[in-house]
Amino acid sequence: MNKEKMKILIVGSGSVASALANKFSRYDYVEKIFSTGGFSSDIEVIDIRDDDLTGLLMFALENDIDLTVPVSEKALSADIVSFFQSNGQNIFGPTKDSCEFILNKILCKKFLYKIHAQIPKFGMYNKIPQINDYLKNSSFPVIIRTPQADSPDDEKMVCPTIKSACTYVDKLFIKGETDVLIEEYTYGHNFTVYFITDGYSAIPLNIVGNCKFLDENGGLYSDGVGSYCPDYKVNQGTISRVSNIVSNILKSLENRDCPYVGIMGLECVLKSDEQFIVQDILPFLQNHDARIILNLCDDDLIKIFNSCINGFFSDEYDSIKTSELSSVSAAVYFEKENIKLNFEDLSDIDFINIKQNNNQYFSTIGFNYTITKTASTISRAKKYLTEEIEELNLKDAKFRKDICAKMEQ
Repeated sequence: MNKEKMKILIVGSGSVASALANKFSRYDYVEKIFSTGGFSSDIEVIDIRDDDLTGLLMFALENDIDLTVPVSEKALSADIVSFFQSNGQNIFGPTKDSCEFILNKILCKKFLYKIHAQIPKFGMYNKIPQINDYLKNSSFPVIIRTPQADSPDDEKMVCPTIKSACTYVDKLFIKGETDVLIEEYTYGHNFTVYFITDGYSAIPLNIVGNCKFLDENGGLYSDGVGSYCPDYKVNQGTISRVSNIVSNILKSLENRDCPYVGIMGLECVLKSDEQFIVQDILPFLQNHDARIILNLCDDDLIKIFNSCINGFFSDEYDSIKTSELSSVSAAVYFEKENIKLNFEDLSDIDFINIKQNNNQYFSTIGFNYTITKTASTISRAKKYLTEEIEELNLKDAKFRKDICAKMEQ
């Protein structure tokens, strides 16, 4: 970082790209932020596919990009990190070899099982008769998912009965899926601990509490419909044990000669004060929680990213500075498209997937955007979030009104 001004390329879109650009734009040494997608005023969008590695490299060279941050799973699967590294580009993220097991959820379960992490009972099958036999001996509800999904809404389904499970499996095979992962649903408190790592050491970035169901009493089961940070329900003992699991993950990857550089999240369910299970490993921040994590980070992320890239992370950092504020986020879901979206203030809005026409915004089917509020306490942040949602008058939308309702101060 010898230049006075920096140009940054974010490869990806959605709330993650928007929130990251918002964070970077606060650094006075950042001159310009480019992205392959998004609707943020902090971003200049470029018309290059996330997996067009040659096109992205040419753009980086022609525009003197100082740092590239891939947040797109498509880009990571295409191995943008190795490609950019081999061409002398500064890029913060994991190589395909180091994150392939995370992007494929079946491989992820196998990996967690091999390192002896506490995970739900699961089975993996590619034939309907085998699946039916497994379901007959399962405890319900179960979660059914595929290795990789075209849409986040279709990634997993909670099935309360064997009939609903068989119906969903039939639907997957009709769509052409050949591999299915089935795991027992775990009751408890959903939380995620995010880490920044250079592949050898990992430092917690923060802990978020997650809401998974679109409705308070069930409905769509998603990666996340809302979250809050910090999560006071997760004690230091649990965080320490989660950190040990991350250390085991990094050691295993180091032994394979493919160290993981980047942000890694461990998605867990807290069953009691002392017990938790690991549900998933995440390759970066998620749409529903990116802004709240970044809002509460008081350290210079670009300097941290470069420290990881250049191999100085463990020498220069033993912790990451975080704010004493609290942040709450809600993801807004629409069941109909082309509904006009009216915003007076976009400062706390991060778009996930919307339509834009003549400076007007319209809904798509699914999660459209997140709203994030930050304040001195979680209850105050939630109050501000509720007020903004009420002002938007979201009659045609679904969102969780009870985010952090049971949170104890």
